[in-house]
Amino acid sequence: MQYYKFGESSGRYIGRSKNYDIYASSIAPAVENTDQFADKNPGEIYFNYGPSAGGLRESVNFSLLTPGETIRDVIIHPEYKKRDLKILGDPVSRALLKVERINGFHAASNSIGYILAVEEALGIENSELNDMRIVELELERIRSNIDVIKGMCESAGFAVPEKQLLYLREEVARIISRAFGHRYFFSVNGFGTVSGDFSTIKLNGIEKQFRDIYDGLLSSKIFLDRIQENGIVKNENSTGPAARAAGFKFDARKDSKSLDYRHFTPVTESGGDSFSRLVVRSEEVFEAINIIDSYGVKNIKTRTKSELTGSGEGSARIESPAGDIFYYVNIENGRLNDLQMVSPSYLNLKLFREALKNNNIFTDFFFVWESFGIWISELEVNFI
Repeated sequence: MQYYKFGESSGRYIGRSKNYDIYASSIAPAVENTDQFADKNPGEIYFNYGPSAGGLRESVNFSLLTPGETIRDVIIHPEYKKRDLKILGDPVSRALLKVERINGFHAASNSIGYILAVEEALGIENSELNDMRIVELELERIRSNIDVIKGMCESAGFAVPEKQLLYLREEVARIISRAFGHRYFFSVNGFGTVSGDFSTIKLNGIEKQFRDIYDGLLSSKIFLDRIQENGIVKNENSTGPAARAAGFKFDARKDSKSLDYRHFTPVTESGGDSFSRLVVRSEEVFEAINIIDSYGVKNIKTRTKSELTGSGEGSARIESPAGDIFYYVNIENGRLNDLQMVSPSYLNLKLFREALKNNNIFTDFFFVWESFGIWISELEVNFI
């Protein structure tokens, strides 16, 4: 592999796949999990929330350790969403149809990460597609970040900005649909190919509307009181907006060679709280619009190559809206022999737990949860 090697840990920690711990430039055998939970004191109870409850879009259960209002610890049970995905032994092109549906909302991130790993394994030249894939990822980032902020507004009972952001999210989805033929990028990406009409992408209206909503939220003392100093976590084992909101400049757009973003400086804040995560995601919406506008991409409409019969191994790491997403593939005669994937939700779920038990109460729960943009669907998938 060009960018990754098997061996000792090298670089910052990215997360855990089924069999390995993944670092910024190496794949190492998984180390035993040493998570410690708080001891239950007299008068404390475990309050169960989920797996199916209002405010949760996915099935996940929380056991909140509390003496009455303060949350001392939380045990998270994501296994309700666990899926066995029969994919090993598939031709790499057929496997792509399954990979891009692991999480439809982040289909571009998953499909591009997987494709880049396959292209490295099979020696497929892809440099001319660099800009087009970046445009896809940044469009997905805009939509995803707007969705996270919408969820934070919903948690505060701010119905007007919530509905405005829902409308704006739909407008971005329609821009994606017009440009690529599918609002979730399904069947857009292939090996050495991209299919889309980039001339239809116009984001000036999105930028102005989001700026108005964002400025309105920043001027609301009621809203800011709910999220400032709420869910504070500063941990070097972090990823995505949660890392950058704590002052860490971790960003695969800057420190991964899988996609060349040219000159790029991550947006950072220092508070490490829900407010800082809101600011980072909001500023990244404007940043993504600027990136898209600066890439003078051409239209390309091609068909995925039907014969991919080579052998090899490859890996890729890109910056999804929630953080680092990593794929490793081992291919024999055009079929998947091994597939390892790391979702940013692995680290974000740990960060959520750490943030929630940091002097928070029940009314803080939803703000903290929404601010991390966690997708259980990406976390609980087992490739067989």
